Amino acid sequence: MKAAGRKKLDQRAFLEQVHECRDNGYLLSSKKIGSGAFSKVYLAYATQERMRHNSKLASDLRGKRHTMVAIKIVSTAEAPAEFSRKFLPREISSLNATYKHLNVLYETFANSRRTYLVLELAAHGDLLEHINATSAHRRCPGLEEEEARRLLWQLVSAVAHCHNSGIVHRDLKCENILLDDRGCLKLSDFGFANRSGLKNSLLSTFCGSVAYTAPEILMSKKYNGEQADLWSLGVILYAMVTGKLPFKECQPHGMLYLMRRGPTFRPGLSPECQDLIRGLLQLRPRARLALQQVATHHWMLPAAHALFCTTLCAIPEKPEKPQLQTSLDNVEPSADSDPPRSLLQLWRPQLQGTSHESASSLTPEPPRACPRQVADSAGLQLWRTETAGRRVGRSRHPLLLCSIWSVPGHYLVS
Repeated sequence: MKAAGRKKLDQRAFLEQVHECRDNGYLLSSKKIGSGAFSKVYLAYATQERMRHNSKLASDLRGKRHTMVAIKIVSTAEAPAEFSRKFLPREISSLNATYKHLNVLYETFANSRRTYLVLELAAHGDLLEHINATSAHRRCPGLEEEEARRLLWQLVSAVAHCHNSGIVHRDLKCENILLDDRGCLKLSDFGFANRSGLKNSLLSTFCGSVAYTAPEILMSKKYNGEQADLWSLGVILYAMVTGKLPFKECQPHGMLYLMRRGPTFRPGLSPECQDLIRGLLQLRPRARLALQQVATHHWMLPAAHALFCTTLCAIPEKPEKPQLQTSLDNVEPSADSDPPRSLLQLWRPQLQGTSHESASSLTPEPPRACPRQVADSAGLQLWRTETAGRRVGRSRHPLLLCSIWSVPGHYLVS
């Protein structure tokens, strides 16, 4: 009876949500595409009438040639008061601050029980799903290094945009990285992010997912949010190229023991990629590679070269001024397409021969054949951290790579 009663309440609540969305110009479907502690995300459709009253929505959906959106419904009646007062406003503020280059927040509406966030739909799911599906297709755990490199470059660009906007994410993980229908990477879930005006200010909140959380947070020390994000980048890169998480443990003290031992790598993974992962998974925060060092690392060179070639192709010819540019620093970026100097400077030193100090001494080994096996989520050991790793705690800037690659292009805690 209890289960049946709960089901009736859920159905009644869903019907209320359908009516509330319809009253605001959206047709809510029953397809759930995500969920959180106090929220659920559904597929929905924007009505023509709503699009006539929201120019941002209309412009973006016209380019996508569909009317699908994702609506995140936050139950403010069930959530703690602190969540509604502090965290939810930060999430909305962060999404607005990163408009166009991360997940697009079209609009919000609310009543006394719920807050609705109308978001851009990332049709191809999250990075975890992509890794597991690709692994099963290849019959070999993980993505190919070339694809992992392309995705990491986009992720580095997105995180750099957040940091330059004064935002640290603090919950970077495969489940919070989405892919749209053009393979463009989108960051999501800003519920644990923090917006700070001080570059080197320290934070103290114990938050994130254990499998991706930096050791200084697990040790309950005050920490730099940007350096904590860099640790998470290392975990994500490891997951992409190996199909599993580097440290598999549910309890913080067990995780710290594994972190001190360091990651292990499968045969055939390039020494350069291993070096980059080790550079990010440094126990001492200040010893970790910075974003600029990641972008200029030897393993990232092919991605930088692709960006360089794309940049040259994007520069329009000017017959009336035939003289050549003598320096990349003299190229004036346009508002949307050409890359800004800050992004070029991330990788330009690499073209001049600089790299992470230990990369130059590595001798590439011939790749070994990956053992053929049927890869499933259990075999890959890459699982959703909500079940395997306990949850702990609860501008328009042209830096994101998808805008550079000619591709037109979800919570905040202190």
